[in-house]
Amino acid sequence: MIFVSVGTENFQFDRLLECIDKGIESRDIEGTVFAQTGCSGYRPRHYQFKDYIAYDEMVENIELADIVIMHAGIGSTLLCLELGKVPILLPRMYEKNEHLDDHQLEFSKKFQTVKKAIVVYNEEELLFAIKNYHNLVNDIKNNKTSGVDRLRLDEHLTGLLG
Repeated sequence: MIFVSVGTENFQFDRLLECIDKGIESRDIEGTVFAQTGCSGYRPRHYQFKDYIAYDEMVENIELADIVIMHAGIGSTLLCLELGKVPILLPRMYEKNEHLDDHQLEFSKKFQTVKKAIVVYNEEELLFAIKNYHNLVNDIKNNKTSGVDRLRLDEHLTGLLG
């Protein structure tokens, strides 16, 4: 199962939720997906969701998930790590009206540097990270990469654009 969480702050994160729907439509994402969608305006069409879930439901979903995808909130990220999961983080961006500033970008870069999470910055990187999750997690655990492997990602995107 893939668990997606956008947090509980009063900001939309439609970009993440819509990307998951598109990935399911294109069959880049397979299996069951469940999302906590917060106050986002986007309503998923191809997976189950709730706007908000209780803390114990959050813990349960993280524990049951094969892949956890989140906004780059400090509390959510630390909870994932505490529960032994390597999350995929897609930081909210100020320029996309997803937060008041870019502190999630700064936080993500630090987690990418210390090799504790798979960090992606756009929808293409997110789909690549989902498809290659287990290899990327192994790389992180073996201290070989910090976030999405840029060489593999560049080759992948070149193939798409080529």
